[in-house]
Amino acid sequence: MHFRLDRVAWMVSGLGLFMPSGLGQTVDHVDVFRDAVVVTWKAEVRAGECLLARSFHASEDVDVMVFDDAGVSERGAVASARSDWYPSGGEAEWNALDSEWKEAQWDLEMKGAQAQLVEDDLALLRANRKVGGTSEAMLVEDLSEVAHWMHEETKDLLYRRIELMAEIKSMEEEMARLEERRQAAKPVPVWEWSVEMPTGSEGTLWTQVAERGAGMGWSPADVLELGGASPGQLNWSQRALVFIDVPAENAPVPVRLHDARYAGLDARPDARPDLLMATYDKRAAGEYSVSSDAGTSAIFPGVSWEMEELAVGPGWKKNVRYAVQDIPADVRFFSVPKQSPVVNMRLALPRPPAPVAEMDRAALILSGRPAGKVWVTERGDSLLIDAGAVRSWTVNRAREAALCSKSILGNRIKHHRAYTITASNRSGVSGELVLEEPLPVSRNAEIEVVPESLDGGILDEAQGIVRWKFVLAPGESRTLRFAYDLSHSRDVAIPDWD
Repeated sequence: MHFRLDRVAWMVSGLGLFMPSGLGQTVDHVDVFRDAVVVTWKAEVRAGECLLARSFHASEDVDVMVFDDAGVSERGAVASARSDWYPSGGEAEWNALDSEWKEAQWDLEMKGAQAQLVEDDLALLRANRKVGGTSEAMLVEDLSEVAHWMHEETKDLLYRRIELMAEIKSMEEEMARLEERRQAAKPVPVWEWSVEMPTGSEGTLWTQVAERGAGMGWSPADVLELGGASPGQLNWSQRALVFIDVPAENAPVPVRLHDARYAGLDARPDARPDLLMATYDKRAAGEYSVSSDAGTSAIFPGVSWEMEELAVGPGWKKNVRYAVQDIPADVRFFSVPKQSPVVNMRLALPRPPAPVAEMDRAALILSGRPAGKVWVTERGDSLLIDAGAVRSWTVNRAREAALCSKSILGNRIKHHRAYTITASNRSGVSGELVLEEPLPVSRNAEIEVVPESLDGGILDEAQGIVRWKFVLAPGESRTLRFAYDLSHSRDVAIPDWD
């Protein structure tokens, strides 16, 4: 039975504000949408206060919902407060690393000052390298003694500079390592959601927090692999780049990916009757409001996949594979050798039983090698994939000069043309190859084209194209031979049809 209480005020006096204690607080599971992440926290509650959840991004109370198993209507007042969250080492580790970093910074600055003094002394010695005066004012022995002293002093300073540079480099490397550890332990501002329980309350509460900021969510992608363990089968792998930023470091939890945009906390997959939603009313300081939505809660929209348990945490980013399907694929290859020696691939397959992530583009892998992005188009209940040119299939068209001839019969000239087309399949996948040869076509009635032999090809008279269809197994080649006659009047000029 659902109920609704709109803006029921609870005065702070008599309840008393509190500091959250975090009793039994853990992450129960995570729901990841295209544009947001919903984190469900679990807290074992005893009488008194309890910290229910933490959030990096959900600063608004409309992004938080509290509910329980029993559907008890009076579960206390929820409030949020801004505080600092420390990673696994806690505040003590941060303070120790920060102090160590400051001391190392001071030592590095002192070492740099020593190096600067050495540079100044070297500059002074170089400036006074020439000794002035006359022989009456300074004896030769004195000049020699001064020169020797300056030489030794310069040598000592150069040695000292080398030592200082090595020490500074080592200290800078240590500072970089220390700074990396310091940043990992640095506190992060969070919002803490806490609830004050009525006297004698016990049990389990859940809090769902919608994290919307910092690119939270997932970006799906499809990867198609052909020519693997099962020839003729297309392995359709659905993957996603998932980014979850959660202020928690606890045991691995289930992560569900939803192929939809986030629709709000009212559409929860784990909705239960008599759910309590309690929020802090910022417009009326000192009051709390408690409400519960009426009606049946909807299911999160979109198809969902549940991942194996993953240890999510702050700045968690991973490329995951969430669905794999093996689909029979009809592989066909097309080529017009007269225009280009390139063979293009097209895949035709039934619509996958599970929905695909992106219907327009996908990454294609042929025989273990990436073939780039390909287009995926819908045609009825099928999908067509234009894979583009494939290097492992080749065609070669050649003119048979010994069989070509030209003859004159009265007022007409007759040309006999003969060609060969050799097609080869050097891939690991068999497929049907469609070859097309355009024959000379003219609207001039004085020009006549008559096929002599087509080697099994079928002539499309309307388009003037000879078409061959045959299957080539891996490593197989086939050579086709065809010929035609072209005749015209003496006074009709024809282009070079080859």
